[in-house]
Amino acid sequence: MKFWSKSLRTRLVAYFLLLSLPTVTGIGALTFWGARVVITRLVFDRLRVTAFLKADALALWLGNQQEATFSIAQLPEIRESLEGLLTQPEDSGEFQEAYRVTQRALRSAVASRPELAEVFILSRTGGKVMVSTQTLHEGQYRVKDTYFIEGLNGAYVQDVYPSPMTGRPTITIATPLRNGTQEVLGVLAVHLDLKQMDRIVSDRVGLGESGKTYLVDQYNSFVSGNRFGMDDFPRGIHSQGINRAIEGDLGGELYLDYRGIPVIGYYMWLENLNLALLVEIDQVEAFTPARNLAWGIVALGLISMGLLTGGVYWLAQKITRPILAIKEAAIQVAEGDFNQLAPVMTEDEVGVLARSFNRMTEELRELYAGLQEKVRQLETAELSVRKSLKELEIEQAKSERLLLNTLPQAIARRLKIGESVIAEHYDQVTVLFADLVSFTRLSEEVAPKELVERLNMIFSAFDQLSEKHGLEKIKTIGDAYMVVGGLPKPKSDHAEAIARMALDMQASITEYNRRTGESLSLRIGIHSGSVVAGVIGIRKFSYDLWGDTVNVASRMESQGLPGAIQVTALTYELLKEDFHLEKRGIVDVKGKGEMMTYLLIAPICTVEQCQVQAMNGSHQELSPLWSEFTSSD
Repeated sequence: MKFWSKSLRTRLVAYFLLLSLPTVTGIGALTFWGARVVITRLVFDRLRVTAFLKADALALWLGNQQEATFSIAQLPEIRESLEGLLTQPEDSGEFQEAYRVTQRALRSAVASRPELAEVFILSRTGGKVMVSTQTLHEGQYRVKDTYFIEGLNGAYVQDVYPSPMTGRPTITIATPLRNGTQEVLGVLAVHLDLKQMDRIVSDRVGLGESGKTYLVDQYNSFVSGNRFGMDDFPRGIHSQGINRAIEGDLGGELYLDYRGIPVIGYYMWLENLNLALLVEIDQVEAFTPARNLAWGIVALGLISMGLLTGGVYWLAQKITRPILAIKEAAIQVAEGDFNQLAPVMTEDEVGVLARSFNRMTEELRELYAGLQEKVRQLETAELSVRKSLKELEIEQAKSERLLLNTLPQAIARRLKIGESVIAEHYDQVTVLFADLVSFTRLSEEVAPKELVERLNMIFSAFDQLSEKHGLEKIKTIGDAYMVVGGLPKPKSDHAEAIARMALDMQASITEYNRRTGESLSLRIGIHSGSVVAGVIGIRKFSYDLWGDTVNVASRMESQGLPGAIQVTALTYELLKEDFHLEKRGIVDVKGKGEMMTYLLIAPICTVEQCQVQAMNGSHQELSPLWSEFTSSD
């Protein structure tokens, strides 16, 4: 394929061959089919003539046998002996004399006519064979045979049928025997020998080596002088021609014969013999002249094509030489040699192409002179742009992180696509407020920087817990921490998640005190209900919650106990199946009046689960933070 695609000369020669070969092949095919049509018509004519000649010969032969039969019936010896043979008793002298005369006359007739297999005379009464050239048959009765019954009424030819005596096919001709008063005394019958009929049918003159002629009866059996049918075809022979002939059609077609071989055949129905006559020749032999003619034309075309290919190759070489010279020059220019020029060898289109190529090379040389400087300028500008894009990506990433730290991810995404007002109502959420007890006293004892570092450490641990439990941190106010479960993405176990975080927050403060020696405590309040959540602000965004649920949760924290987790009755109903809670009692909540409150103690667990939780408590998640804090301290 590479050589094909690279060589113009090869392609020109190949294109010529590709155009010539189908042309030669097509001419050969058209010649074959044209000759085939002509030959088919000629063969049909020859087969039709053969079929009619054989049909006429068979009719003539059968007519001759009929005339011979009638002539025998009119022999003087037979007519004179008829009364004595058929009316006198068999033991009478008159019968014996008539028998000898008749026997001699019949044998003489058969001796001169080999087609007559047997000639015999039947009596009118009982159809008895009175005299026969086959003496073994004398005395037999043929009263039921068709030829006897029909022969009493007039001349009759019985079609080919199997002889009951020999089992071989035969034709019987019968004629009545009358006395001087035209009274029917008996029947003269002749069994014909069909060998002559076979010779007429099987003669293949003018039919070539594969030509054949045969007879078929109405039961699809071969008919010849020897037998019916063939051992290879116990169910008869069948073909399109045989079926058409038996149906009484006359004509010729191309079809498969009874052997399955394609033939050209002509068929007809012989009424006088009640047989189908078929004349066929194999298509292979019939179309051999057409094939020889077609192959001869193809061979001649191929020889001519070979001679022309040499001329085309020489011509292609002449045409492609200047083109190849331009190609070589173009390769040198492509490799950077802009001083290369293509030779102008002709004044035709190829010469115009060479001159245009040389002008293009000159222009490329001039353009290339300033191209490198422009490339350097572009490279410098590209480096500057890349640096700016990198800085822009860094700033964009910072802005993205800042936005995600300020707002929930879903809310930040909505702001980025252009929503200016975001406010949604949530029916089922749980809000947690937490406050560090004694942190105000601690702020008076330590430096501001250290105070902020400690507060950041504690709240960072709380942030990790909110991520762990799938909650949303809302804000911090001084030493207070606010988190909510169930928004912005609804959460079916919002109350359980808040409860577990509250317990983890208490555990983290305990671990913090153990590591730092401080005595901080955490007061937590929780309430469940509906809220409105949204974004406020223009320059500094803030995601916040509003509603009575937020106020009640804040009161639960402010009026709670240090180190305890106080929940409302609504939250209690959501947690009582999975957590241990203790009733604190009625609390007078500012702005709400008296409310029943409960203290969250621990999750309900088996002994083994509680032991595992005690050994692997949530405070271990804060160990790295506390370790970092104590080491820096």
